[in-house]
Amino acid sequence: MSQKSLRVLAADDDPTMVILLQAVLQAPGFELVVVSNGGDALRVASAGAAFDLALLDVEMPEIDGLQVAEQLRRHFGERLCIVLLTGREDAVFVAAQQRLRAQHLPKPVDWTQLPQRLWQWVDEG
Repeated sequence: MSQKSLRVLAADDDPTMVILLQAVLQAPGFELVVVSNGGDALRVASAGAAFDLALLDVEMPEIDGLQVAEQLRRHFGERLCIVLLTGREDAVFVAAQQRLRAQHLPKPVDWTQLPQRLWQWVDEG
């Protein structure tokens, strides 16, 4: 099997979400780095590791997912697929999502479909 791995940086401050992300995305075809806040996400991303996708919880303390997405988009441009993980669908969020050219993964997450959706978004990018 010669399919490359999808390199995913995930940031979520909810320990349960972290456990579920690790369980689902530790499968073959994924290289997952998980951090618990936006500041760590920015540090890991700027440390030189190349990621295909950033999966960001929107509601995090200190630096939220939208702020992280803005900085990642500025630094990496369109080559990084950004996915915003949230139950929000309000007008402010939708406008930010569109401005950031990010995908939206609604909570609650359909864990059975997550791997396929992440690959699809990266392939479309």
